[in-house]
Amino acid sequence: MYLHPAVQRLPPPPLPWRYHAFLNFRGLDVRHSFSDHLYSALKRSGVRAFRDDKDMPRGANKSETLLAAIEASMISVVLLSSNYASSPSCLDELVTILRCRHKMAHRPLPVFYQVSPEDVQYLSGPFKRDFDDHKDIYTYNRVDGWIKAMQAVADLAGWHLERHRYALFLSQ
Repeated sequence: MYLHPAVQRLPPPPLPWRYHAFLNFRGLDVRHSFSDHLYSALKRSGVRAFRDDKDMPRGANKSETLLAAIEASMISVVLLSSNYASSPSCLDELVTILRCRHKMAHRPLPVFYQVSPEDVQYLSGPFKRDFDDHKDIYTYNRVDGWIKAMQAVADLAGWHLERHRYALFLSQ
């Protein structure tokens, strides 16, 4: 499998990092499909990755554990899928990922999984409905932070995986 130079065969992560990579994804879309394959491919390549269903201690506060894992990771692979923005947890994690980018040289790597980078950038397509709903429920500041985070991650270099192309991506 070809991996971005940032994640190719790495030695153990240097301090203060505990993980090479944090996988940020919407479980509803990719937990038992693409994220499983990606997690396995990373492990085979010697990459120490954190994924919430694999590395969560029993009884742990999920939100605190995930945010701490982001801060303990060198990079975050952000798997943007059609239901990603429906999850306040995913969006909160994304805000933390981008905050760590500026504060700790943390590196977010977006993967546009069967969604277009333009839909993420402009909050159109499947993202429009989710953000319209969020505006009715959450504070302006929280939603505004999520919007800015989505736009910022869409501006980063990443991978656009269309239907049936993810197998090729993982095999390279």
